[in-house]
Amino acid sequence: MINLVDRLQEDGGVVIFLFHGVIEKQRHQVRNYTRKHLPMADFRAALEALGRRGRPVSMDDVVAGCASGRPFPPRSFAITFDDGFENNASVARPLLDDMGIPATVYVTSRFVDEGGMSWIDRIEWAFERVSRASVILPWSPKAVAIGSIESKISTLQDIRLEVKSNPAIDVDGLVSDIFRQFDLEEVRSSNDTLDKKMSWQQVRDWVAPGFSIGGHSHTHAILSFLSPADLAWELDHSLDMLLRHADIATKHYSYPEGLAHCYSPQVITALKDRGITCSPTAIDGVNPPGSDPFHLRRVMVS
Repeated sequence: MINLVDRLQEDGGVVIFLFHGVIEKQRHQVRNYTRKHLPMADFRAALEALGRRGRPVSMDDVVAGCASGRPFPPRSFAITFDDGFENNASVARPLLDDMGIPATVYVTSRFVDEGGMSWIDRIEWAFERVSRASVILPWSPKAVAIGSIESKISTLQDIRLEVKSNPAIDVDGLVSDIFRQFDLEEVRSSNDTLDKKMSWQQVRDWVAPGFSIGGHSHTHAILSFLSPADLAWELDHSLDMLLRHADIATKHYSYPEGLAHCYSPQVITALKDRGITCSPTAIDGVNPPGSDPFHLRRVMVS
């Protein structure tokens, strides 16, 4: 894990850290190889170090600071989580409360409503369970042999890179085909700590001074890949579900995947039209005073 304290700024900028989940300990061989879910001991150590050296701010504070253009207090930082994993509430939140550090969770509404898994989590689930196999991927005519942990991780890295950069890929079809090739029954939800999502009650209970909920699409689709009609549906459905199921009318959002090609001026306009005032990216970097709240950079923690 990177030294988070080293990313703090003395010159009035703010660092926004991007987490996904926090687990008690790592129990899998292949799954979570990216450390998307940090072991609790590592998360606690990171918070303790940040708490000693930095100044925690909420995402509401970030929005206000961007609007004012004034420098943030030295070594300001904000904590965010993407997707809405249950371990945010059951494992991370008690540590945040104990240390007085606020945080925002950006929720993918279908994941919460159905206990759903992302496409890559479903593929990782399959790779964890198959002992030895070969897989044909749509962008390569040659079958890839997998068996060792290293070969599985290498193939998963290739799949991640291709899907996140190619809008022509039928992601659901790819997942179904991998399960078929592995002769596994396809899964869409799981109670594993790497998969379980917050309940609507936990989403509602997250909100407190400094603790906010934002949208993160309904299906976790890459927003810039969508047609105008599909984009409108993703945004409207996610925001409507937050309002109906958790009584949250949010002004916060984050872009699924969050890379430079994953959002666009059209996406930003659509968010603003729906009352959103801030949508950070997943592009690495820090944010100087007066930053555009729809182009905020975040530091991925893994």
